Amino acid sequence: MNKLFRIFLSLVFIIGLCLGSFLTYSSGQDTNDFSDFFDGKKNDESIAAPSEKDHSGILDFLLKPGSESKDIQETEIVPRSGKTLHTKEMVELPASSPKTQIDASDFEDPFYRVRGLQGNSEKVLQPGTTLGGVQFQTYGDTNKFIEKFYKESNFSLEDVYGKIEYLERRGGCYTCHQGIERISNNHRFSCVRCHGGNRRSSSLPNAHKGLVSNPSSAKNAPRFCGKCHGDHVRKVERSLMSTAKRMVNITRYAWGAQPQDELPFSLYPDDDEQALPSAASGHPVDGFLRAKCLRCHIDSESPHRPGDYRSSGCSSCHMIYSNDGISLSHDRAIQKLQNQSGKQNRFSRKFSENSLNNPRGYPLLHKFTVAVPSLQCEHCHNNNGVGQEFEGLFAKPSRPKETPEQINAEKPVLYGKEHEFLVPDIHREKGMHCIDCHIGDEMKPEAEPDQLHSGVQIRCVDCHGTQEKLPEGLLLLESDPNTKKMIANANLNPNLKKRVRAGDKVLVNSSGSPMLHVKRVKKKWVLVSKVSGKKHNIPLLKNIKPSIAHQIPKHMQEMECATCHARWAATDWGMHVIRERSFNPEKWRSWNLSDPSLQYLMSNSSNEKTGVFDWPTAKSLPQKIEANILDEYWWTVFSDAGWSDMVMGKNSRGKYAILKPRYQYFITEPSGPLSLPLKRAEPPLTLDDSPGLIWTDYSPHTIRKTVRSCESCHQNSLSAGLGDTLKKSIQDAGQFFSELKQNNQVNQDFQVKQGIDPNGQALQTFFPGDKSRFLNSEEITALQETSNRYRAFRSLNLRELNFSRLLSRKEFPYDVRHRIREKNMGQPQPREDLFYNAEKNQFVEIEKPKETPKLSEEFTPELPQESEEDNETMKPDNKEDGIIEFLYDIFQKNNEAPASEPLPAPGEATPL
Repeated sequence: MNKLFRIFLSLVFIIGLCLGSFLTYSSGQDTNDFSDFFDGKKNDESIAAPSEKDHSGILDFLLKPGSESKDIQETEIVPRSGKTLHTKEMVELPASSPKTQIDASDFEDPFYRVRGLQGNSEKVLQPGTTLGGVQFQTYGDTNKFIEKFYKESNFSLEDVYGKIEYLERRGGCYTCHQGIERISNNHRFSCVRCHGGNRRSSSLPNAHKGLVSNPSSAKNAPRFCGKCHGDHVRKVERSLMSTAKRMVNITRYAWGAQPQDELPFSLYPDDDEQALPSAASGHPVDGFLRAKCLRCHIDSESPHRPGDYRSSGCSSCHMIYSNDGISLSHDRAIQKLQNQSGKQNRFSRKFSENSLNNPRGYPLLHKFTVAVPSLQCEHCHNNNGVGQEFEGLFAKPSRPKETPEQINAEKPVLYGKEHEFLVPDIHREKGMHCIDCHIGDEMKPEAEPDQLHSGVQIRCVDCHGTQEKLPEGLLLLESDPNTKKMIANANLNPNLKKRVRAGDKVLVNSSGSPMLHVKRVKKKWVLVSKVSGKKHNIPLLKNIKPSIAHQIPKHMQEMECATCHARWAATDWGMHVIRERSFNPEKWRSWNLSDPSLQYLMSNSSNEKTGVFDWPTAKSLPQKIEANILDEYWWTVFSDAGWSDMVMGKNSRGKYAILKPRYQYFITEPSGPLSLPLKRAEPPLTLDDSPGLIWTDYSPHTIRKTVRSCESCHQNSLSAGLGDTLKKSIQDAGQFFSELKQNNQVNQDFQVKQGIDPNGQALQTFFPGDKSRFLNSEEITALQETSNRYRAFRSLNLRELNFSRLLSRKEFPYDVRHRIREKNMGQPQPREDLFYNAEKNQFVEIEKPKETPKLSEEFTPELPQESEEDNETMKPDNKEDGIIEFLYDIFQKNNEAPASEPLPAPGEATPL
């Protein structure tokens, strides 16, 4: 009986619990999630303050001047219970339909295998192709996928900020900014201590009188942040991110405005530096720098468009912005302003083109963090640089639009550009961020323009070791006075707090700096991500059976790891810089431009056209950006862009590495005082008589475990720096320079991808010239020859890759058929290629030769003999073999239509 009674009581208790939960849920308790607002859904409960019903008119009243109270008290508000921490997670992707066949997502590296030798990845993104969990059924679906990719943050708020304290108070500043987050546990100050203003006034103009919106800007940081962080402020002031010395001095040297060893120019000059001249008083390159290049130093303002939202000064790194500039702050004032903007697609091209007149973006939270995600770094490090490579994004070059204006305006863009989607860096794929490799001391170096890589401390071998030895470590001794300081700094990061202790053995990088987030655990090295807190077991080369490539001593001792393990590199070739004194939008109206000043001028035809922005003078206002105006227009167009062509050379460390052009300048000034052409795609000459076609060391951030094939370097003329073998190339560097200096023209056989002639003489310019170089003639010969040693290693490599069937045949049937057809066809047809016509400010296609008659598809093992005369008649126009890449005569007026003639439609070939 007692047993039955106990069972009955248990059932009653369970039924009561279930009934209570049901009633609680159905009674309308707050179950809203703040992410609804972020996704554009209206959710007043999650935005408004707890007592908004009683104070709905306060904020509107305070927006009107004249109301003032002398005795405003701040009082605490009891926080709402039951609210969870709201996060900005990675985008949710819909589940894909069950697959019935193998597609691109089933491969470890889908784009590489599907694309093959194609020039781009458009054919990969066809309807029905599954990519990242999204199955494309129509072309319209691809825009949704792209927008989600652009919006993705790759972190959550808990990861970046840790515990978040919301200041639910009344009175003073909190009358309007109720719910704002505490900036930091170490900055428990009143608002006016950092921001100024008058917290005792209830009138908005009076309350904001003397307000400092960003106390951490370069101008304000010494006065505010410098009180406690003086050393950091001084480091940042002298860093390349602040002075822009490398960018400024390389460009001025390339344009012949200064010698390489002159005192460097700087935005914030020290005693041993010079101030950058104004556009009016300096060299023309100074106007170019101010209009085009100086948007990304940390004290500059950025356009109000997706991908570019950020603050300046210390907060340019430590105050996090999303790509769309939407804030998740509980601050009522910010949420009210965001609601007034309404729901709009911020990733559309038409929104991006209005970046100088868009409302400003806001940080995710009013909170500092040292757990800086890669997303924040990429607000500056994009433009086909390491940041975009890390994410797997390749920015398409500016070209005439291929779609009608109505469709083009709705296309999603980031940084003002459309992108191809390639494989990301393996570290990004595993969930790591920039600061997991690059520590603080490395990002704030005071380096000279020719010593950039001296600031880079991390090397691949620091974490992965070599086949002979493990990574270097440092034991944290409690008796060491530096240990306590290092642990205190690590505890500032919410993901490292209490994870680093005395007695731990931590990693030491190549410069001897301890990396506290990488520890030795038993026999493993474990990296704890500073941004996500995720643990990563580091693979060590010593514990892995070496591949065939790793058994070649020269590979391991004389090459950078990225030379083989970089799967692709985003490269822009041949920058054409066109300087115009008057604004003529008709020549450029059909182009997909990304420059914010030019985008704005082209999309707002009703505004007065006076010039482009002088970006170092720009100021970001709530609803627009203001700056001094340069009375000139700078248009920049790359003649080519791609990811598959990589040139190899020696870097400043004396190792074989990937090189990159930055930039190959060709300057055009269409008219002079008498309407005569001043310059036509003229490469500038440096003061030491080198062409202004600048190359530097480079480390592509596209690392993968699988490497490129041996032929990507061996027996590859382009990789050796000799250019494309299917095009004409320079054979004598001396003759090339002679013509360049006499006529200010490059020889028509010149290729922008050719760095040296067959004798190893450089055609283009390295910076710094005494530390990096192209390959010499001996190195080229070693790469080009097929020695027995190379054939042996190549054979072993194919067997290792399970491609041994390639070794069992000397020749494939297709190769025989192809060779026979090639003999019948004569020389290959010129590929369609684009060249810049300076007179029309437009790229045009080369003229195709006459078509040869089609041959039968039958396989004929024997061919009739042909005389040399017959062969000669099959060559187009009886010209010398080979395709000319740089046709200089297209920049002349010979046989060209007047500039007043209507332009050809986009994509239409224009005869030269």
